[in-house]
Amino acid sequence: MKKKLLVLLVLCNTILFADVSLNKYGHIERSEPQSSAEYFMENEEYYIDIEEKTLIGNSLFEIENGYLTLITIEENIPTWLRIYNKNGNLLLTKEFRKVINLSISENGKFAIFFDGGNVQVLNNSTLQLNAFPRSVIFDVNNFGEPILVDDNGNIVFKDRSYSLNANIRKVIFHNEFPLVITKNSIFRIRENLEKLYTSENEIFEIRIIENILYIVIKNNSTYKLLKFPDQKNIEKIDEIRFNKASHRTHEPIYSPLNYGAPNYPFPVGNSYGEIQQYGTLLYLHPGVDFLGDDFQEVYAVHDGFVKAVLTTGGDPYWRIAIANEDVSTETEGYLYAHLNQASITVNVGDEVYAGDLLGTLYPWGWYDFTHIHFARLQDEGAQWYGNWWTIDNPHIDVTNIQDTIPPTFENVIDNDLFAFRTNSGTYLDPNDLSGEFDIIAKCHDIENSDWRIDIWDIGFSLHPANDPDSTIYEQFSFAFDMPIDTYFSNYWTDIVLYTIYSRDATCYSIGNYDVREYYHIITNSNGDSLITEDDADEIFDSAQFPDGNYYFKVTARDASMNATADSMLVMFYNGNSADDGVLENNFLLQNYPNPFNPSTTISFSVPQTSLFVTLEIYNLKGQKVKTLDILECINCFDAKAMESLSHYSITWDGTDKNNQPVSTGIYFSNLQIDGKNVASKKMILLK
Repeated sequence: MKKKLLVLLVLCNTILFADVSLNKYGHIERSEPQSSAEYFMENEEYYIDIEEKTLIGNSLFEIENGYLTLITIEENIPTWLRIYNKNGNLLLTKEFRKVINLSISENGKFAIFFDGGNVQVLNNSTLQLNAFPRSVIFDVNNFGEPILVDDNGNIVFKDRSYSLNANIRKVIFHNEFPLVITKNSIFRIRENLEKLYTSENEIFEIRIIENILYIVIKNNSTYKLLKFPDQKNIEKIDEIRFNKASHRTHEPIYSPLNYGAPNYPFPVGNSYGEIQQYGTLLYLHPGVDFLGDDFQEVYAVHDGFVKAVLTTGGDPYWRIAIANEDVSTETEGYLYAHLNQASITVNVGDEVYAGDLLGTLYPWGWYDFTHIHFARLQDEGAQWYGNWWTIDNPHIDVTNIQDTIPPTFENVIDNDLFAFRTNSGTYLDPNDLSGEFDIIAKCHDIENSDWRIDIWDIGFSLHPANDPDSTIYEQFSFAFDMPIDTYFSNYWTDIVLYTIYSRDATCYSIGNYDVREYYHIITNSNGDSLITEDDADEIFDSAQFPDGNYYFKVTARDASMNATADSMLVMFYNGNSADDGVLENNFLLQNYPNPFNPSTTISFSVPQTSLFVTLEIYNLKGQKVKTLDILECINCFDAKAMESLSHYSITWDGTDKNNQPVSTGIYFSNLQIDGKNVASKKMILLK
């Protein structure tokens, strides 16, 4: 069944005279003859109908004697580029890490783009590629000769390098000569750089239409459109006023949509780190998708400095990256993706404030899914090229979300709430569990929409069936707060994906527009929030406990800290009696939750013959922070089936020995028995 998506307007190469003016955001717009292209999806593939031809892709560019299409889905998955002739016959199919800021030469013979590693110039007729140093500021002339700005800020053209003591915003060809645009000046390259125009105010935008140069000059909230029919004459043809900045501040962040609205029921379409698969492409979602309306305004959530304004495909994929600090060393920032290019209010190098308008949402035609893709970033450089990491989950930091519905558990197999699987892939009978196995729980969240999204964090505990209020084992599984290596090999992402999600035929995790099933392997964790290669080797060992009936309880929370807990009765049978002393040397030192704020409960078990038990907290430098008095907690709960052990449970409130709150960071609980260090546990305090 064909699913109709979105009708866009695509420019033709041969254009009649068109009027030029400013839109309400200060960008150049024109009225011109246009051809319509219909976008649709069928059998999980993207197609474009244009002039009675059907092409594969979700972005379209007209070139000499044909068409160039892209399929771009998300931040950290490959992009497919295809070239068709005018009859719709496929001439080239090629995969790239990414296709960033693709543009076409004036005669349509060449395409130029950044693939995440190099600038590539593609001859649209011979289909040959030539690679050049990386850049996101570039253009190509009618002879396939690129001009670009390198990592050092130098302009490179025809094997020559030119320097300017200013940040370069754009390069473009006019009458076969390259133009270089800075914040206040326009230069032309002949043999040398020569200045064509200087403004006291900011050059906001520049375009060449019908061989005429148009620029927009910005002075505070006033935008003037100037026309340069030749080098001697300048004509002002339009002017608007637009106040983009409200300079509202906050801490912590508000949502980038409906900025500042208190307790707003923001609908969320995709959560951070959620498994996604469109066709054969499998990845973790590197951000949060807040659903909105076509052309809805998007606001900055933090003060900062613009590091990138680029597209990773066609019109739907324009984005802004804003660093929190104006430095070229590694720093953090935020990403705002899927904006209308003609609404973007900033350029690279601009300073912005929390609450400033950045642009409007692109009208996403797929499944009524207009959204802002929002993420926290980490990168370095005077400008950013898109090779960033997404770090941490910004969803948890948004304070003005109204969401009161907790996550939902679903049965994993038939009527069984959880599943138990050995390393060999065999599923065990819950009423006859033995040896080592993984535990699989299926759950999801709903946040003010009809879309299933994934949770924030999850953990589990073990309770004797004859005393279900007592806890004999507790384990934090993981939080969706991990870094994701966008535009890289996805090595790190693959480790995380296959560690926390089950993907076998019985418990098959998948996420797309039609199906969303999240099967979590909650035992693949060593108890901290970091997901590493070692976590995949973790497993639950039922032989560490006496035979008998137990409850497994699993607790899942969403980004608003709504929690759901559910439990399932199981039986262990390993031939262990309660007095076999199996647990004599297993101290089961755990804390939950982990990460935590502001407090966490530390529990452990020790032999009843122990005379002196001490629990101390250390920081990452090995300095003792606090000694916890456990005398009051001896036998806080009684595990009747485990008479050989005493069980302790105590809460650390995140304070030092002077009862002052400690800072965010990594801490260690250290257990001593009779003067010997026997166990240590890493804990993460997040504020």
